[in-house]
Amino acid sequence: MSPFELDLAISLIISDADFTTKDIHEKQMCRNALKQYRYFLNTTAEDSGDHAYMEEIENDRQLPETEKTAIIQSRIGQGVFRKSLINKYNGRCIITGIDLPELLVASHIKPWAASSNKERLDVNNGLLLSAAYDRLFDKGLITFNRNGEILLSPLIRTENIERLGLSQGTKYNLQINRSMEEYLSYHRDVLFVE
Repeated sequence: MSPFELDLAISLIISDADFTTKDIHEKQMCRNALKQYRYFLNTTAEDSGDHAYMEEIENDRQLPETEKTAIIQSRIGQGVFRKSLINKYNGRCIITGIDLPELLVASHIKPWAASSNKERLDVNNGLLLSAAYDRLFDKGLITFNRNGEILLSPLIRTENIERLGLSQGTKYNLQINRSMEEYLSYHRDVLFVE
């Protein structure tokens, strides 16, 4: 299973009432097992698996051409989504303040694969991060709480936390609103490896 397919599967699994009941009964061990598997797969897989999905979007006759273009461009880091995030965060990484566009990534909070077309383009479903921090966020090794404080996975060794200049609980200005909080909640509950 590719990381792309897994994100789709996880989205369906966590919305299943039987899974939720079992997960609560098992003290979230089921959800944590999915997170660990996602982390493993993302660190070993070479292909994200979304190429086929992008082809499917291109061939969808019900989507208007402008929407197809916007969705595809949002996936490859261009277009409206990226421009919106650059504008929202004044062209700076929210963690480092780096403002070199070539190093900035328009990062989806709720993964592109698990998002609806509307969510893929929603500026509230994004953070502007420099490349290393985007990778940490995408792999579920960092996340943020509702106050914009960073949470660090115990899988990041102490010396790497120091090298990255991170500190548990440091607050960043994410410009969180209600919509973004829902995306961040998804990221913490589904992707963040505890």
